[in-house]
Amino acid sequence: METTCQVSLDAITQNFSYFKKRVYPAQVIPVVKANAYGHGALKITEHLHEVLGVETFAVATLEEARELAVLFPHISILIFSRVFPSELPDVPEHAILTVGSVEDAKSISESQSSNIRVHLNVNTGMNRLGITSEQAQELISWKTSNLQIEGVCSHFSSSDTSSEVVYARQNDEFTSLVEKLRAGGFQGMAHLANSAAGLHNNQKSFDAIRLGIGLYGYDTSPEGKHQTSLQPAMTIKAPLIRIAKVSAGESVSYAEKWQAAVDTNIGTLRIGYADGYVRALTNRGLVAYNGKSYPVVGTVTMDHIMIDLGQDEPTTGAMFEVMGGAIAAVQINRISNILNTIPYEICCSISPRVKRNY
Repeated sequence: METTCQVSLDAITQNFSYFKKRVYPAQVIPVVKANAYGHGALKITEHLHEVLGVETFAVATLEEARELAVLFPHISILIFSRVFPSELPDVPEHAILTVGSVEDAKSISESQSSNIRVHLNVNTGMNRLGITSEQAQELISWKTSNLQIEGVCSHFSSSDTSSEVVYARQNDEFTSLVEKLRAGGFQGMAHLANSAAGLHNNQKSFDAIRLGIGLYGYDTSPEGKHQTSLQPAMTIKAPLIRIAKVSAGESVSYAEKWQAAVDTNIGTLRIGYADGYVRALTNRGLVAYNGKSYPVVGTVTMDHIMIDLGQDEPTTGAMFEVMGGAIAAVQINRISNILNTIPYEICCSISPRVKRNY
């Protein structure tokens, strides 16, 4: 019996369709970086491309783009992070680079590689990557055969918080830039919104939104009011491999961080922090079986967690839900709240040794 990550492609379809309808006529670009946020980039791309007809995807790195291009040589792949000039010969034919410096734009225009497709990354306040609005206008005026500027983009720093002032300032700056570019004859794609911004009632979608965490079933907008319309796609299950009776006063796991108050049954599940079930869930996590939840007790170890079954005695081999799915106790939103983090981190932390099933 092995620990598994069940990914619902029906949920992926539902979530994609929800955003597509909401932002129509804007294009929806699925983000499949970081192994599709832990869900399996190749399978998610295959499903969206072959079943739903999606032709453009986004990743973080050149290496991620190359992996996709091997199996899907004709799709367009937007690469978010910097591609160095020395890496230009390795860029897949249909990749689109996001250029965030005048120097990189110049290197591309002077390179031996021809017809490099580019979106200009404009820094409107994130201060992570990107050029100024003035530099974007300058670069678009360049006339070079190597540098094919097909779009402009930016990234919100606070679309999933309640900081409306920063959000509005970034939106206004990007809107102003796009209006100036359109007035000058630029007809390329403009995109700013991520998942949370795509759910914002007052957000322009421009020509496209980049659909990341929302594709996988999570509403991270401040209100969270769309969560009931989205379906989390990931459910992690782990097998029960042992049951043992523990007497009152006995401890469980490393460092005696939990002691039994009464005689009880302790179950051991085959999942630990090497699988992405983090140690911070020691004495805080819950698991579920047959609609009933059980607490994680004692220190989370590298390969196992222990749970307090009380007087219950499930059969060894029974598969317990430990993350995701429909049961509230183990939903990833709840876990991320306990850990003071975000669903992105939880999903991306599921290690490769957890088998993905579809």
